[in-house]
Amino acid sequence: MDIIKIKDLSVSYGDKKVLKNLSMNIEKNKITAIIGPSGCGKSTLLSTLNLMIEENGGSFEGDILFKDKDIRSYKKDDIRRMIGMVFQKPTPFPFSIYKNLTYAPIYYGIKDKKELNSIVENTLQKAGLFEEVKNDLNMKATKLSGGQQQRLCIARALTVGPEVLLLDEPCSALDAKNTEKIEEMLLKFSKDYTIVIVTHNLDQAKRIADHTASILDGELVEYK
Repeated sequence: MDIIKIKDLSVSYGDKKVLKNLSMNIEKNKITAIIGPSGCGKSTLLSTLNLMIEENGGSFEGDILFKDKDIRSYKKDDIRRMIGMVFQKPTPFPFSIYKNLTYAPIYYGIKDKKELNSIVENTLQKAGLFEEVKNDLNMKATKLSGGQQQRLCIARALTVGPEVLLLDEPCSALDAKNTEKIEEMLLKFSKDYTIVIVTHNLDQAKRIADHTASILDGELVEYK
């Protein structure tokens, strides 16, 4: 079953066309890797899938269907909740670990302290971080190591119960040990989430992806 269907997608920044007539479907509860050289449009594709492209000064033509409904017909807040994003560089908010993980749930209307505590623990467990930080939840998140910060950002993306998780080279700044932790986590996640990951690492794509899309000069050249 395909959760996202992309047809004849073209994305531009002003007069510069970054993606050209790209068509592909993303299967539910699978890991899809997007590969290709720098500047080919991989990150642009990700930011288009949750409508961040427009805030970055871009525009798109063609169709993106999320659960068979035009993505533009959703409220942006709803799309960002259902299609979460984790960036290449860890971006923890400059406050406590706990507040990082309760910020979005509170924004979406959850006020109950017990429920918030449960969200914090559950998402940290999923990200394999709970045992490492359970006694330091009030510590400033920026004091965590790089690998911990990235896992925190992944946990934060899970706090609002997304269906799709977009990851833009989440391991590019990490060592082999932290990369392995994140790959193991993503393999477990695919039981509950649909994952789309941009990676320069072909071996990583082979290790974890069910499907791989190769982009070159803004065009989809292979999808298997």
